[in-house]
Amino acid sequence: MKNQLLSNLVAIPVIAEGTAETQKDTPIGSGPFKFVRFDASQNTVEMEAFADYFEGSPKVPKILVKTVTDASSLQAELQTGGVDIAPMPTNLPPDTLNILGQDANLKIEQFDGSNIQYIGLNTRSAPLDKVKVRQAIGYAVDRDKLIRELLSGQAKKANSILPESSWAYTPGVEYNYDPAKAKQLLAEAGYKNEPIKFKFSSGNAAFNSYVQAIQNNLKEVGLNVEIEPLDPGTLRDQLRNGQFQLNTGVWIGGNQDPIFLKDLFTTGRIPGPGVACCNRSRYSNPEVDTLIQEAIDAIDREVAKVKYQAAWAKISEELPLMPLWYPANMVVANKRISGIRVSPSGDWGFIRNIELSK
Repeated sequence: MKNQLLSNLVAIPVIAEGTAETQKDTPIGSGPFKFVRFDASQNTVEMEAFADYFEGSPKVPKILVKTVTDASSLQAELQTGGVDIAPMPTNLPPDTLNILGQDANLKIEQFDGSNIQYIGLNTRSAPLDKVKVRQAIGYAVDRDKLIRELLSGQAKKANSILPESSWAYTPGVEYNYDPAKAKQLLAEAGYKNEPIKFKFSSGNAAFNSYVQAIQNNLKEVGLNVEIEPLDPGTLRDQLRNGQFQLNTGVWIGGNQDPIFLKDLFTTGRIPGPGVACCNRSRYSNPEVDTLIQEAIDAIDREVAKVKYQAAWAKISEELPLMPLWYPANMVVANKRISGIRVSPSGDWGFIRNIELSK
């Protein structure tokens, strides 16, 4: 019997029969807050505390959730009191968060995160089809400096796709900054200054700043890298179709369990007919396929751990995807709000326990 049940348990939404058409305007849920009203003109959702929630009623009787995608608008809303709390505002760059932290009415709170910022490398696109070119990229990026200077320390360097708290974590091959080694690997690979396009999602100021810094790192070791911002929809299509060489993004959730490695790195998950996600690097190694499947099938967790760690050791050596850092879970809030405690996954469950003083 295959032991895949516990590894694959996920939350499946269940709604009453015949209510699908009304979910947009009057959704049904089971969380600590109940839906009250959706105001399309203001792009807000009003919710009230659910007194019978199984973990206890929220301490705040009512919340108003507002979507603010523009970074400047969100900054203004926080400074004027239009927004009381902004959990994980990924559209605000670190320097903006530092500025907001100096506001007399605001505070910035930082918590360790488990989400992963990464560089994806298309293993079937020359010159990235050569392992040594990919390894050179790994050694060329000065992540410590990026975290210190561009991210203001609001992240932790990552050596795995899994968070360090995962039971199957191992760092594998560690790519510490070593430009001399990067240059040596490029020479051994016979790299001839072929152009490499580095694509990323436009409209994100934080992404834009560190992508340019990474481009400079790569150019310093002799890589001919051009950056290309794209709108998110176009980028997703190109990633799915393999129309890229380098890209960057962040995986939100799902990486706490090592079964995540199957989606990212096994041959059967390469996008194509009937497969939409998630091995966008188009990485294929039969040894890795076998190790991951044996880990999934193992009844003994210690056996599974050894298999998963062996798989990551091989994957990290061949580097189809380079972990950059675990972004910290940042929260900007009015000083009247207390009780903020964000879990590594960055989910919004902490809202149930916040309190608001007058």
